[in-house]
Amino acid sequence: MDDLIFAQTRLGMVLKQSQSNAAFQTVPETWQGQPVTGIGPYAFANQTQLRRVTLPKSISSIDNHAFYNCSSLEQLTLLKGVDSVGNGVLTNCRSLHRIDVHGLSHIRGIVTDFLNEFVLTVTMEQGDIIRLLFPAYDYAFEEAPCRGFRSISYGSGSFYRTCVLRKEIDFAEYDRYFRRAIREDEPHTVRDIAFYRLLYPYRLRDTAKQAYLDYLRDHAAETVTAVLEQRDVPRLELLLEQELLSRDVLEDAIAQASGMEFPEGVSLLMDHRLSRFGRPRKRFSL
Repeated sequence: MDDLIFAQTRLGMVLKQSQSNAAFQTVPETWQGQPVTGIGPYAFANQTQLRRVTLPKSISSIDNHAFYNCSSLEQLTLLKGVDSVGNGVLTNCRSLHRIDVHGLSHIRGIVTDFLNEFVLTVTMEQGDIIRLLFPAYDYAFEEAPCRGFRSISYGSGSFYRTCVLRKEIDFAEYDRYFRRAIREDEPHTVRDIAFYRLLYPYRLRDTAKQAYLDYLRDHAAETVTAVLEQRDVPRLELLLEQELLSRDVLEDAIAQASGMEFPEGVSLLMDHRLSRFGRPRKRFSL
């Protein structure tokens, strides 16, 4: 632990700087008998080798730009005690695609200035799980007559991030941006947005649910192919429970699952075919 530098505050120890070169780092819960309660500004900044960091339950605050330019960071988990997150904490963390947090009180500081696609998983106090995909986006500046320059964004991600309020997520607004995602994002991203909302339907209104189901039904062939390739049983079960596959798509899916040697998928598909369409007709040739 000699490569971690702490400073005493009235609330406990704060990690001022990590000088470690390790890809996996752990911040201790106590230091010199005092609880470690905070991560200071730029504490892990520019550690391009850092892939994962484990923070203790005692951490209550993460200061500005704490993980700035940690370009290899893959996953960040913030435990229940964190209630304050500064600005630009994850700026330039281009490899980060999974963030797990407890509660909604501090997530705005996480998603702002964070451009790449990521899945946010929130565990609520009452035990509900929220899982949302935030698409990637980028922006550029171009000359505008009489105005100098204007910013142009690419991808729906910048709009989705506006749904994150100070201590809340506007789920209705998040769902309304689905049409924009269909226009501006890759099909795999659109599918993931729909699946996460349907599988974790926290505050999901019926109209939004129907929009997600309609999209998956309209793109059933490519959707079920992707699900089988990933061997994603919960997503396959959702497609079948909601009866989103036509008979022709279902038959093709059974053949695909058989060719992939995915017996669980074959079993689910064949059971669904039997319950929905009955036994397949035998074909005779003369």
